[in-house]
Order: sequence, then C-alpha cells, then structure tokens
Amino acid sequence: MPLASLGRRALDAWEVPRDLLFGRYPAFVTGGALELGEIPVFVFHDAEPESFGRALAHLSRNRYETLSIDEYLDVLRGRAKAPPRGVLLTFDDGRGSVWSVAAPMLRRHGMRAACFLVPGRVPTHAPRPTWDEVEAGKAARANVLSREAQGFPLLSWEEIDGLVRSGTFTFDSHTLSHARVHTGPQLAGFVTPRSRLGYDAFDLPLVRAGDRDLVGAEVPLGTPIFRSEPRTSDARRFFEDEAVRSACVARVEEAGAERFFERGDWSARLERAFAGTRVSGRLETPDEQAAHIRRELVDARRLIEQHTGRPTLHLCYPWHAAGELARRLAAEAGYESAFCGKVAGVPITRPGGDLHRIARLGEDWVELLPGEGRASLVQVLRRKWSRLFPGARG
Repeated sequence: MPLASLGRRALDAWEVPRDLLFGRYPAFVTGGALELGEIPVFVFHDAEPESFGRALAHLSRNRYETLSIDEYLDVLRGRAKAPPRGVLLTFDDGRGSVWSVAAPMLRRHGMRAACFLVPGRVPTHAPRPTWDEVEAGKAARANVLSREAQGFPLLSWEEIDGLVRSGTFTFDSHTLSHARVHTGPQLAGFVTPRSRLGYDAFDLPLVRAGDRDLVGAEVPLGTPIFRSEPRTSDARRFFEDEAVRSACVARVEEAGAERFFERGDWSARLERAFAGTRVSGRLETPDEQAAHIRRELVDARRLIEQHTGRPTLHLCYPWHAAGELARRLAAEAGYESAFCGKVAGVPITRPGGDLHRIARLGEDWVELLPGEGRASLVQVLRRKWSRLFPGARG
C-alpha cells in the first residue's frame, strides 16, 4: 500500500477515537438516547448491498421515518414538530450505486433519500442494471457492483430522471464540478491513469489550458500536481505557467502513455524529469476567485433544475469545505441551506440551528440508533477499521 494512502487511512482510523474524546458525536453514538427533537442526518457516498441493506433493515425494524430535506428543514425552522424517530439520509457525489443499489433497497423499505449532484460531471447513458435485477436472476452481481470499472461511475441524467419520477430521491447541488484548485507551487504528485477516472478524478485539481479548465481524462498523463485546496475554501487559486508541465508530459508520451505507469519506478522518473523546473505563475485576483466560486454555485443550480424540473435550493460543500466567501456567495445564489460534515460545537443540528452549517454523521453510525438489534460502538469500529486495513489481523 502506498505510504500516502496508508497515512490517510491511519488518520481516518484515529479520527473516531479523537472525536469521541472531544464529545463531537451525539449521545446515541455511545449508547445513549436519541433526544426529543433530534433528527440525525447521515451521509453516504457508495451503497454496498450488505452494509446498506443492514442499515435500512435496522431503520425499518425500529420504525424510523426517512424525511425529505424540506420536511427536515421545516422542523429546524420550527414550522413542524419532529417525528419521534426521524432521520435524513443523504448521498454525496451522485455515484452510480445510488441507482444500482441504494434506490432498489430504499423502495423495498418504503424509504427515500436526498442526493447532492455534481452536474458538470454527470454523463448521458441508458440506465444500468440494478440490484433488483441481480436478485431476480436477470443480471450478474459482479456486473452491477463493478460500474466504475466498466466506465459508469456516476449517475446518468437518464437514471436521475427515473429516480425523480419514482420519488425515491430528490437532487440538490454539490457544486458544478466538485473542484480542487492549485494554491501554490509545491509539487504534490503527477497525473496517472487512475487519477483521471471514476471517483478519483474528484481529487484531481483543475488544470488550466488556454482559456478553459481541464478535468478528468482531459488532463494529460504526467501533468505535475501542486499543492491544492477545495474550490469552496477561502484559498486563492495559483495558476502555474503551462510550460512547467511540458517535460513530464513529454516523458510519459515518449514512453508509451499509460504503459509508462506499469514501470515500478515511474514516479522517480517523473521526479527526475521535473527536477530543476522553476514553477512560475500567479495567484488569482479576489474578483476572479469570487467569479469562479459563484459560477460553481449558480451553474450547478441551473443545470439540476433544467434536468429535474424542480427547484434546487440546497447545497452540500465538497470535502465539507466552506470558506466565508463561499458561504456568502451561496446565500446570494439563493441556497436556503447548506450541509457540511462535522460542525464545531454541534454534534447534531437542532431546531433553531444554523441552516447553512448543518452537521452530518457518517453512514457507520446508522446501526447505533436506539432500537431492537442496535449495534455496539465496538462492533461498528471493528467493521470500519477492517475496511480501512483489510489485510490486518485482529
């Protein structure tokens, strides 16, 4: 396992004990009650049949009610009374498993959820097979669970249309392109075949070529990646001169493009090609920064409304990064609420709370909700850590 990946997983593993120590989770996570008026908001990315099915079974068995975002906000605004066991299920990114796995399972339990789309990356293609078809013997399990490998990692507009019409999902904004931007000249890596595809492409910072930004598979292999931050942070973008990419891109092209990365020393070879390069460029102006963030927010609303025929009034910040500028521009763009991850001092957003900084909990904690068959925190952490370190032995 690469050291960078191992480091990220170690940080993820340490995050839970740290946050428990500092009281950043609501009481039900550690075996307490769900207090009157509390409506937990859970965030999912993928839907894996076994774990997602187990979570929905726990909710169904204990008669939890899945709310829409509008119903949830009515409670926070004091316009409606919180149901005894209400939850809000949210999905970030609009990944393909929302259609293939989550929607069929939600329908089976009479439940619903909300999804935050990245409309600038949504493809057009016919609906793919679903878990219902697997269980009916009409599709292979491996075929449904390997969408990303087959080139279908995200929901298509055709699938989104079907989900809107079924009432299983509502769709709101995760910004136009879920962008990261370079913020300085410090080298952080290089563009590889894997980094351009599927969900990994979200982590690839925008690369400016002429007067447009390249994303995903448009970015030449071998392109140097520099220090970066989410576009909705307060960090200003660094525009590197395009010439700094030429040596590395040429080295990859000369050595067979994707075949170059089959060599074990590909990273060292690119570092040697880059060595001695002086990274020149400029920081964007405050006006450029505001214009770009505004476009990410406004164009996302426009596209989602155009395709769904419904108002787009709610926002989820990519990487849960919301700088002061982005928050101000989101309000100006007409968003009525904004969803984050953990919010300092707010284990769970209660009625009267800040609608533009709504706290959410990870999917792992669904089975810790009070009720029959409630899991223990030890069980949940054991599963979580086994996913982070699949080769480890207890």
